[in-house]
Amino acid sequence: MKAGKIIKISLISILSLVLLCVIAITLLINFIFTPAKLTPVVLDIANESLNAKIDIESVDLTFFSTFPNFSLRVKNGAVVSKSLNDTLWGKTDSLVAFKECLISVNTIAYIKDNKIIIHNILLEDASLYAFKNREGKSNWDIMKASSDTLVAEEDTIQSKFDSEIDVRNIALKNTNITFDDRNTRIYSRLENTNLKLKLLLEKENSSLKLDFDNDNIIFWQEGELLVNKIKTSLKTKIDINKPTQTFTLTDTELSVNGIKLAANGTFVRDTIAKQVDVDIEYGLHTPSVKTVLEMIPESIMKKMKVTAKGEVSVKGTIKGAYGEKKIPAASLKIQIKDASAKYSGLAYGIDHLSTDFDAYIDLMRNKPSYLNLQIFHFKGAHTDIIASARATDLLTDPYITVNTKSTVDMDALAKTFPLQEGLSITGKLDADLNMKCHLSSLKKQDIGRIKLMGNLNLNGFGLKDTKQDFELTSNASLRFTGDSTLQAYADVRQLVLKSKQLSSSIELLSAQVTSTNPQDTSPIVNLECNFGLSKLKAKVGDTISLYSGKTRAKATISPGKRDKTKPLIGLNFKTDSLFFRANQSKLGLGVAGFDVHAEKHKDSIWLPEGTVGFDKLFLSTPHFGLPIRAGKTKVSLEKGDIKLHNAAIRIGKSNITASGAIYKPYRAMKKKGLLKARLDINSDRIDCNQLINALSIPGDSTNHDFFVENEVLPNDSLSSDFRLFVIPENIDFELKTDIKKVTYDKMLFENVHGWAEIKNQAVHLRDLSMRALDAEMKTVMVYKATQAQGYTGFDFKIKDINVGKLVEFIPSLDTIVPMLRSFKGYVDFDIVAESQLDSLLNIKVPTLKSAIKIEGDSLVLMDGETFAEISKMLMFKNKKQNLVDSISVNITVDNGSVNIYPFLVEIDRYRAAVGGRQGLDMNFEYHISVLKSPIPFKMGVNITGNLDKMKIRLGGAKYKDAVTPVEIRKVDSTRLNMGNEIVRRFRRMVN
Repeated sequence: MKAGKIIKISLISILSLVLLCVIAITLLINFIFTPAKLTPVVLDIANESLNAKIDIESVDLTFFSTFPNFSLRVKNGAVVSKSLNDTLWGKTDSLVAFKECLISVNTIAYIKDNKIIIHNILLEDASLYAFKNREGKSNWDIMKASSDTLVAEEDTIQSKFDSEIDVRNIALKNTNITFDDRNTRIYSRLENTNLKLKLLLEKENSSLKLDFDNDNIIFWQEGELLVNKIKTSLKTKIDINKPTQTFTLTDTELSVNGIKLAANGTFVRDTIAKQVDVDIEYGLHTPSVKTVLEMIPESIMKKMKVTAKGEVSVKGTIKGAYGEKKIPAASLKIQIKDASAKYSGLAYGIDHLSTDFDAYIDLMRNKPSYLNLQIFHFKGAHTDIIASARATDLLTDPYITVNTKSTVDMDALAKTFPLQEGLSITGKLDADLNMKCHLSSLKKQDIGRIKLMGNLNLNGFGLKDTKQDFELTSNASLRFTGDSTLQAYADVRQLVLKSKQLSSSIELLSAQVTSTNPQDTSPIVNLECNFGLSKLKAKVGDTISLYSGKTRAKATISPGKRDKTKPLIGLNFKTDSLFFRANQSKLGLGVAGFDVHAEKHKDSIWLPEGTVGFDKLFLSTPHFGLPIRAGKTKVSLEKGDIKLHNAAIRIGKSNITASGAIYKPYRAMKKKGLLKARLDINSDRIDCNQLINALSIPGDSTNHDFFVENEVLPNDSLSSDFRLFVIPENIDFELKTDIKKVTYDKMLFENVHGWAEIKNQAVHLRDLSMRALDAEMKTVMVYKATQAQGYTGFDFKIKDINVGKLVEFIPSLDTIVPMLRSFKGYVDFDIVAESQLDSLLNIKVPTLKSAIKIEGDSLVLMDGETFAEISKMLMFKNKKQNLVDSISVNITVDNGSVNIYPFLVEIDRYRAAVGGRQGLDMNFEYHISVLKSPIPFKMGVNITGNLDKMKIRLGGAKYKDAVTPVEIRKVDSTRLNMGNEIVRRFRRMVN
């Protein structure tokens, strides 16, 4: 009875204790260790314990849902190292950033068995950046050293940690890993990495299982890109011996772009030297001829049943130390002996295949790195290929040697391998070649240093891939005779290349290439190529195309004038036709001759110089509705600029002879730069009506034929109404003009001299003199427009012009100064004005601001309604018309109001002062003060109203004396200031 009672009490006590623990844990998790309270605590501890800045969105602790494991979930975290820079953050400090981190630990196992079981460590959508500077200091060294940690280390030494650690799963999902080691000048990046890892840590021995894959590896060493577009996977087991610090790899399988390799070996950690000694051997996972054939990508060959035999050996090593400024060396050896194979259902097979290849790469340069293909022999399908190749000094300036003696039947070869649908190969190739050159010669375009001997013949060669939209066909023969120099003879009877980005064709090409014997290793070797070709066509995408007819040419490569180690390429040729298109812009040349050379200044910058001559030119662009044509012309090329020498150009009905320079035209055609020009323009005729309409209504350049003589444009091809036109934004022209005739609207201007500046979509005519309407004119004008509105400012000085033609020249004057209708004769007319323009290029009168001066003598005041009323009232002798001795009128227009300043006029038996104000609604208030008359007193006449309803009344004289010079100077000053402001406004537009 007592025992049962004891058991009962014990059970109740244990259950009570468990219940208390559950309640305590519940309270801790749900009320004390909530994410809101736990997150700042974890942040404070982490930031105090680590030499880094930690950012976390939230920390969540769970127990019951993951029993018997405690789980810690961290969301949106980042670790920025302070070990390299404590003040200013940079990219190199960003160690880790992740979306989610989960850690799950079995606490019961530790309490019960003194065993730490980590059930799960997960890092998802993470970015890891491991950086080491030139001094060897790393950004992952973030553990703080303190007195506490030193004491802890001493305690650890005295009481060793003897718990077993079992990590069931460590996983990385969708992670990018970057390793940037400035100490060894190595940069590598692993993209979209996934990792699964299991780890068991015991007292003496530990083990690790790893399953890894990634989408791409990028590897740079000392500024050279060595690896890219490499997809890998790795499965391995690593046994760890703690006393010896040895890591042993077993059952390792490495896949590189589908090629599977097996590897075994050891990593031994040397804590004193701070390095790892690597000794790894690897080889093909299943060494057989069938495995080798399966390495051919599926994009080229279909997977089919194949029978094969022969010996295959693919193996290599990675040996050496990895540590500060130390990288292990790698070797590879591939051997295939007496192999043969045949795909099921195909006509031919491989009768014999053998190869012997080895390579050695030592990035530390302790030993020379090389690639060596001692022999490659393929026989079968009427094909016999024997080749060898070697590249030495891989990490300095590789010296490449290639030898081959081959006969290839492409048609039979295509029936040997199961090519993918749409992929075909035809033709026959005979090659007997020996080539020697340095890789630097190819990089520097120092082609003359290539040593080639032998022959190569292609007959009916064709390579086609319909899926990739690629096709190459050719018939060609090449002969090389140079031993110490490059001597080549080429005869290409046909060459056609078609692809998505580039297509070209040559109907016939013959060439002879010779080079001088290089005595010095530094300068570019002189190379000369004489060739003739017929019907060259080339196309780059949908934007650029080129055509050349029958051509004879000479191309040269020689040392540059500025730098003898960089090439100077020369081209001298003559063609019967040449056409070039960039986007919708087209350029065509008739019989043309080029003598140009281009020197390489930087990696992608060439500066062309020389001369280009042609007998005909055609240029069209969708931004301009008329084609541009030129006759026999010679132009010079200097550093990408074009210099014209009396180039005769025709644009519609207009003709121009231009001299000067056009700067960087190719850059402008590609819409990447400003088209600048400084030209002297001479012309017999310029039709502004046609040119303005061509800008207003751009045409389809494809409607114009190349080189049409005496082209006649239909009358309805261009609108007779002027439209607001926008100057192209990439034009910066400065033109000096000497033009005999200019047509604008219904006006004809003759002997036009001056300057025109076109910049930032604005036109500035300055110091322009001309003759029109039987009068001499000088003007300054500014014009600019967008699609919505336009602006103009002008300063005209016209001498001795007929009043009637003046109103015809400036129609708005009839609205501004209606009194001009009543005069007949010749005047001097000065006007400065600025205004907005409507869509038909008409002045918006309400926006007009102007100052006008009209001077004339011997004018006739004609009969009219106003004159009849005044002459009757004042009892003129001649009531039909009267002669005005002289007149000098000053007028200003501003804010919709026309102010006519008082001016003297003598007519009949009267001398009077006239002035007043007029609104743009045609209502006016004029006053005439009679200063001298048959009447023995001064009097005035007031005229108000408008032309439809006018009132004339007598009154007192407002102007007691003659008009004073003060008023005249006031208007002259207004006119001068406004003219200067128009020019300043243009400068603001273009700057």
